[in-house]
Amino acid sequence: MDSRAVKVGVLLDRRLDALGEWFADATAFEAAGADALWVDPAPESGLDPLAVLAALAARTARSLLVAAVPASGSPPEELARTLATIGRLSHSRMALVADREWPEALAILLASFSTFRQLPEAQGCFEHRRKGDEVERWVQTSSPESRAAWREALAGAVERGVNGLLVPAGPRLLDILRNPDDPHGRGDLHLAQG
Repeated sequence: MDSRAVKVGVLLDRRLDALGEWFADATAFEAAGADALWVDPAPESGLDPLAVLAALAARTARSLLVAAVPASGSPPEELARTLATIGRLSHSRMALVADREWPEALAILLASFSTFRQLPEAQGCFEHRRKGDEVERWVQTSSPESRAAWREALAGAVERGVNGLLVPAGPRLLDILRNPDDPHGRGDLHLAQG
């Protein structure tokens, strides 16, 4: 596996104060090549992660969309209908963070989606079980300080057999994903400076 084979998952900002900007950031990361977009609104936002995921599904076309199923008191049939709807809206690009046991009716539906399960032996390490029982290992990492640090993180992931890195969203990461090579000779910056 080479570093180009390591997938990038972007942990989107948990604060969704300005939803328009949040959606613009999410679509910018997808356009920059992010393989997965993780949605996890802060509890104090009062926003339903599945509703946000549905809206993001309508605004994106390629990235895997990941969210935890809220531990609400919704009846399993209602939650199943919501998940099936988002699955269709996303054209099967939805993955769920499955971190607890589910009622049997809901567990059957959840089995039709790819899932991420946090590995108990390692904080920030996830097993991604895709449809067809293909399993990938994803690891959470800090936002890169530089392009060199990003290349080191990718190379380290390859050495450890990691299939994907989960990285907090930020302007530096967005720039690195858009322009992975050093910025020398970047005409867009020269144009911006006049």
